[in-house]
Amino acid sequence: MEMNIQRPATKPHHTQGEGVSRRSVAKGLAWSAPAIALAVATPLAAASTNGPGCGCLTTGSLGAFTAQSLTVLNVGTVTGSIVFNLNSGGCDVGFFKPGYTVIGVGGSISFSDGTSHNYTVAGTTGVGTIGQISAFTSTFSVLGNVNMPDDIFPPYGPKIPTRLCMTFTAIFIPLLPIPQVECTYSLCFDISNPSSLGAVVAGTGTVNWTDLTPSNPVLTAL
Repeated sequence: MEMNIQRPATKPHHTQGEGVSRRSVAKGLAWSAPAIALAVATPLAAASTNGPGCGCLTTGSLGAFTAQSLTVLNVGTVTGSIVFNLNSGGCDVGFFKPGYTVIGVGGSISFSDGTSHNYTVAGTTGVGTIGQISAFTSTFSVLGNVNMPDDIFPPYGPKIPTRLCMTFTAIFIPLLPIPQVECTYSLCFDISNPSSLGAVVAGTGTVNWTDLTPSNPVLTAL
């Protein structure tokens, strides 16, 4: 009598290189994902981590200077403004091109009689872009302490503004990995050929000055 004995089925045997288990695939992905992320992040970080140096800004052209003196008892309150340009072409920080803002509150105005007066109120403001020439505006007031001699006949001749100086801070906007950089500057220029309109009679009057070609701008990092 023959007995039919069933042998248990054997699991197929995979030879080396024939297949990869799910665990091996998952493990491989776990190791490869960070490597891919690192490969993407590295070129960006390596582009530049240096902030702009404070000597990178230079002056551009100057716009029209205007000022006015309102005089009572030969004491004038002088207010004025000017537009000027800054060139940030030298502020190369590589891949990143952050902007910058300008904020200022100080300065002085000098006159042909040798006197000089610090600003009482001032504001130098604007927003620039790295790699471009950008325009900024500066306004100022010297309240009630500028001596204005009498001059009956216009144009007013005894006294004219000759030089203007201002101080401001340029704040380079942070853009990771570049940190925020703040630089303080002094900008001075000559009032070369101002025209005068107005008169001061018996200690009272209004005088206006205009110079369409202010010159010799000097920008100094402080």
